[in-house]
Amino acid sequence: MIINDYATAEYWDRLYTQGRSYRPVTSLETELFQSLVQTKPGMTVVEIGCGTGEWARALASMGLSVTGYDLSGVAVAEATKLTEHDYGDLRFAEWDIHSATPPYRLVPQSVDIVTCRLTIAFLNREKFVKDAFRWLKPRGVLHIVTPVHEHLRPNEKHRGLTEQQISELSAGLEQTRYAVDLDRSITGLVLQQSA
Repeated sequence: MIINDYATAEYWDRLYTQGRSYRPVTSLETELFQSLVQTKPGMTVVEIGCGTGEWARALASMGLSVTGYDLSGVAVAEATKLTEHDYGDLRFAEWDIHSATPPYRLVPQSVDIVTCRLTIAFLNREKFVKDAFRWLKPRGVLHIVTPVHEHLRPNEKHRGLTEQQISELSAGLEQTRYAVDLDRSITGLVLQQSA
């Protein structure tokens, strides 16, 4: 199921072929993630929409076991190339989350953390959250970082979620929300099912 024009491999392949890059991972972002998610070495992580793998590499450098998925073969190839150094247990694979069949590694209750950095606006959010909690172990964490629609320039609004959409994502779940940047245009969510 295609959500919008931005949800095609061809669209993203074209941008990555042109050398497009996105918001870099900051030390503040990694520190907040480690603190709020309470990571421990060896935890298993799935990143949806990994792009060229910058966030996945940051997670692997924390001692986490990371698999990054992206629908863009160009992005996955670049992520793999950029990961020539030893980042521990880190791999990348091409997968369109809108397809019907998940990768064989994504079985129910197999993952400690599912993370989605700057890509939730391009996904079928309801299906993604449902799938993520099926993949997560009990008390596993769904971690989402998204631009906030109301704080974006008009030509960037498609990249973010509205405040209402952010509230809908966390409905019925335990949540911690935090600002990823000083102007609050990027927000982070740590979501868990209620105990």
